[in-house]
Amino acid sequence: MNRFLTICAAILLITSLSQMTLASSEEDFMKYMQVWDEKRDLASKYLEEAESEFKAGDELSGCASQQKAAEYGIDATNALLKAMKMNSSADGIENIESGLRKWQELRDFC
Repeated sequence: MNRFLTICAAILLITSLSQMTLASSEEDFMKYMQVWDEKRDLASKYLEEAESEFKAGDELSGCASQQKAAEYGIDATNALLKAMKMNSSADGIENIESGLRKWQELRDFC
């Protein structure tokens, strides 16, 4: 009887630990996706500002906005890459990494 209780306790412990790990992974995934959404929106906002500033002939402000956009874009893309890797999704990783390089080029352009 003691052995049976020990085995049952071990099974319950293993089950609860695996569920906690899955919940933690899901929380991390959701966190990365939230960062992706927030930073992507900020990057878009700053890109629009940069475009307006460049059109108005204000190169200095345009470059500053472009660099902010790129930093947010880099952060967003890195978060998306982490989320995809956590989800074991390799589909489209090359395209996302290519997008990351574009953000880096945009940042370094000014």
